[in-house]
Order: sequence, then structure tokens, then C-alpha cells
Amino acid sequence: MVSDLSYWSSYIINQPYRILSYSFVHKDINHLLSNLFGIIVVRYCFINLKLKNIFLFLYLIILLIPIQTFLLFMMDSFLFYERNRALVGFSGIIFGTVSFILLSSLYGKQYIFNIFIGLNKNNEIYRLTTVFLSLGVVYSFLPSISLSGHIAGILSGFIIFIF
Repeated sequence: MVSDLSYWSSYIINQPYRILSYSFVHKDINHLLSNLFGIIVVRYCFINLKLKNIFLFLYLIILLIPIQTFLLFMMDSFLFYERNRALVGFSGIIFGTVSFILLSSLYGKQYIFNIFIGLNKNNEIYRLTTVFLSLGVVYSFLPSISLSGHIAGILSGFIIFIF
């Protein structure tokens, strides 16, 4: 069942529902719990940055999924030449959100695509997200953890912040 919903670069063109589905399925309860911990970290950051728009996380999810999927497809097709790898989970979105928060806490971010979000600079959150992303990347080198999924998420968050 999970393999029918997972990201799989050789099937993603013919089965476009995978673009959305792979982010919302998990391989086991530990995977789900680790992603829930990431959501708690994101929520803590939003509270401390005094977020002015309660829909920011939803906006980021909507933007991160296609950008991350595109980056994964490009990495699999042209960098790693890996066409038979299945990926599942919400961690790419969490990494993308945290990387967006990292830059927002460093520079501040008032608008995202002309929508007011009102994120202010915050050194504490900047340090927290730096540690979280650093540990997350190191964790990504463990077996059965997707380094490319996490890196694609981080890059997606940076791209959204820039635009």
C-alpha cells in the first residue's frame, strides 16, 4: 500500500497523484512520531517569531510539495541517476519549513507572495533552526533515511524565502 503512494521517480510522470501522496504516508509509527516532533518545532518557532498569519504553514506546504518533488525528480534523474527509490514522509516539508524559518529569523520576512505574514528577526530561533537543520542533515546519513529528500526540502524552503 505505501509503495503505491510513495514518491518514485520512474512512476511520478505516469502517476501524478504521487506528487501529493508521498508526503502524507509514513513507513512506521517511529517515522510518523519523528515527523510530529518536527511539526512541534515548527509551531514553537512560529510562536516565538510572533507569526501574524495563521495560514503560513498551509501556504508553505502547498508551495513546498511541488518544488520539493521537482528537485527530487531532477536529483534522481540527473545527479544520482536513481530511478528506483521510493520515498515517503513529511520530513521534506518540515525541513523546507525550518529552512524558511531559518532565513526568516535571520533577515525577517513580512510578505510571502504579497500575503502578509509578519515574521521578525529572532536570534534564538535562528540558533535553534541552525542546530535542528544541522542535526537533521547528519541524521540523514543513517541507513534508510533519505538524504536527498531532506536536502530537497531544505533547498525548497530557501527558494520560497528568496521568491
